Amino acid sequence: MTEHQTLIRQLFLPDGGPYALSSAMSARSGSGKTTLLTSLINAARTDSAFNETRFIYVSVKKEHLFKPMHKKEKIKPVSSVWDAVKSMRKNQITVFYPSDPAYYEEDVDSLIDSVFDLADSNPEASFSIVLDDANVLKGFDNRGNPSPQVKKLAIAGRSKRIRGLFITHRLGNLPRIMNGNLSALILMSIPSMDVEYSRKVFGVDFEPILPELHSFRWAVVDLLTEHVHTFNPISPK
Repeated sequence: MTEHQTLIRQLFLPDGGPYALSSAMSARSGSGKTTLLTSLINAARTDSAFNETRFIYVSVKKEHLFKPMHKKEKIKPVSSVWDAVKSMRKNQITVFYPSDPAYYEEDVDSLIDSVFDLADSNPEASFSIVLDDANVLKGFDNRGNPSPQVKKLAIAGRSKRIRGLFITHRLGNLPRIMNGNLSALILMSIPSMDVEYSRKVFGVDFEPILPELHSFRWAVVDLLTEHVHTFNPISPK
């Protein structure tokens, strides 16, 4: 297994192992987040370890860069939880656009509940839920209290082979309840104010790599070993 495969599995594979906790991604607007995320998930979808994994990408901004990986695949965004569940049953990737931003939280909570129901009825399946702009969810800050469903995803997801990727503009947007329930961070362009926050919360010093996180460069922080890995820009194939 290559180093790149190992990284992808540590970031996305919901196998119930030590690295199967949820992850978080911090990236400011214009940093290349969507391009990077698309490339990483596409790489996961070519790995046989993910054959039984369903990816669910939730975007309140209603934008994505995913394209079919083969001729029979169709990636058509859906806007109801019912349609999302139907898509998950037959497609490896489901793109979900909440129909009304005012009900984003309700849609996300209902979607999480549905994924847990699917996991209970399909024990061989696994699920990776990507919540883009998770920072707009109510209670999604370091002093906030997220919904019971979001807590369930972060805390109980690993035992059900479900993991989340919470995408925010700042690491300081992450609720405290997630501090001990994440196995990795993906970083792109981050504000300097997050450096001190990360020292206190994660015990990792990001200051040495801060100058490198520009021009679409990125880094992965392994929170189990506290190692920081930096990477050159990546583009989707």
